[in-house]
Amino acid sequence: MRVADDQPETIHLYVVRDETLKSSPFAISIPVLALLVIAALCTLFPYQQSVTRAVIRVPAVPLPPRTFTARVQVIPTGIKTYPATTAHGTLTITNGSVIAQTLPAGFIFITNSRVSVITDQAVFVPAGNANGYGYAVVSAHAAIAGKAGNIPAYAIDQVLGSSVYIRNLAAFRDGRDAYSVKFATSQDNQTALANARQHLSVLSTGLHYPCLETIRGAFVVTWHCQFLTYHIPAYMHVTGIKIIGKNLLVAVWFVARPLRIWVK
Repeated sequence: MRVADDQPETIHLYVVRDETLKSSPFAISIPVLALLVIAALCTLFPYQQSVTRAVIRVPAVPLPPRTFTARVQVIPTGIKTYPATTAHGTLTITNGSVIAQTLPAGFIFITNSRVSVITDQAVFVPAGNANGYGYAVVSAHAAIAGKAGNIPAYAIDQVLGSSVYIRNLAAFRDGRDAYSVKFATSQDNQTALANARQHLSVLSTGLHYPCLETIRGAFVVTWHCQFLTYHIPAYMHVTGIKIIGKNLLVAVWFVARPLRIWVK
C-alpha cells in the first residue's frame, strides 16, 4: 500500500487589469444626459388623465323660501336756494294843516336803526278840519331785503314840516334772509335703490329663482327668494348652472372611469 505525500502545494495567482473595462468621460455623460432629458419631458409634459365635459339635466329641488330686507337712507345732493324777501307794512299819515298834502311814490323814511322804508305809491293826505286831522294810509316796504327790514311798531315816527305825522303803527313783516335747502333728486333715489339691491344680492347668495321685490317707505327693500338645490354624482365637478323651469342644466367635468374588460 502506497502512502500519499502530505507536502502542501503552492498555487500562484496573478491579477491582470483588463483595459477593456476603462470608462471614458463620453461614455459616462450619455446616460446622465438621457436622464436629464427624461426628467425635463416629465416636467414639461406631465401625465394628465383625460377629462370629460358635459351638460346634464337634473330636477330642481326646492328649499324653504327666504326673505331678506335692506333699509337704506337717501342722501340728498340737490340744493335749492331761496332768495331774501322784503318786509312790507303800512304807514299811517295824519295832517293837522288846513292844506292838503301829497306824498309821491318812492318817498323814503329812515328809522332810528338806519333802515330805509319806501312808500309803494303816491298818497293824498286831506287837510285837517274842525272834526280832526286829515288821515291817510299808504303801503311801504323796506329798502333792504332780509330780516333786518322787519322793523317794530313805531320805528318810524317822523314829522314833515310842522303838521304832517308819519308813523308805522304795526311792525313790518315777511322779511326773510336768503337760505338754501337740500332735497333728494331722482338720481339720489336711484342710487339708494341700487345700494339696497346690491346689499340684498350679497345676502341672497346661492341658487334661486329671481326674487320678488317690494319697496316700502324711504327705500325699505325686501326680497322674497325661492332657493333650489340638486343632486349629481360625487365624482362630477360643477362649472355652471342654468335654471330652466323646474329643471337645472348643470355643466360638469369629470375624469372618465376606465372601462373594465373581462376576458374569459
